[in-house]
Amino acid sequence: MHHFKPWRAGSLLLSLLMLLAPMAPRADTLVTLLVDEDYPPFTYRAAEGVAAGIYVDVLRAAAPLLRGYRLEFQPMPWRRAMTEIEAGRALAVVPPYYRPKERPWINPYSVPILQERVVVFCHHEVFAEAPRPRWPDDYLGLRFGNNPGYLSADPAFWRAVDLELIAVEDAPGNRANLQKLLHRRIDCYFNERLSILAELTQMRREGRLADSDATLIVEGPTISMENSYVGFSARSGGRFPYKQDFVRQLNTALRQLQKSQEIERIVRRYTD
Repeated sequence: MHHFKPWRAGSLLLSLLMLLAPMAPRADTLVTLLVDEDYPPFTYRAAEGVAAGIYVDVLRAAAPLLRGYRLEFQPMPWRRAMTEIEAGRALAVVPPYYRPKERPWINPYSVPILQERVVVFCHHEVFAEAPRPRWPDDYLGLRFGNNPGYLSADPAFWRAVDLELIAVEDAPGNRANLQKLLHRRIDCYFNERLSILAELTQMRREGRLADSDATLIVEGPTISMENSYVGFSARSGGRFPYKQDFVRQLNTALRQLQKSQEIERIVRRYTD
């Protein structure tokens, strides 16, 4: 004779909870992205201290497409951001270029966000002294400004720097370098074209650059076309166990924004 145990209400409730547990909504994981605080219009620290710029807006547009994640942005000097990523204390940084040899501690990279155009701007006397059509051969003996940790110039330029045929001086950000350029304390400065033009426009709005002074800075050659990315620390160990899933979801979201032309619309808000 078989004896069947009656279901108890508590057992039934427990079984139902176990079945429904995988379907229960999980709390969103907060993901902090480091951003360059002095790279307008792409990324910068706004007056209120919050991160702003084209890439911040793109990633905010991507945020609703990420399941289980919330984004926050922490603006800081670029060199400090690189140190945090290299040490594995932070998960990701925006917007590095693809530099696997120089920065082996960044891996993986997201899908490209935008293509940037890196150009040289020089004091007008540099071009008055001699024609300079060949890059970088015609720029030997000059002093270049650079942002700390910025590696946008091509290998031929950096070889000339290593051979002390070109001098490089770091200064913190576009404004500091452009002010040095205005006073001919450096001869040339390279960075992303829109970033330099945006800074010159802002300086004029603030009365820090007269129209006559603006003519002292002349655009020179394009030295590279660079894609920008979200770069992830390769040295974070198990500190961010969700890293692989987050990268996958972020790449999918960025592709959707590109396909819908939302990224183009965001760029136009800053450049029109």
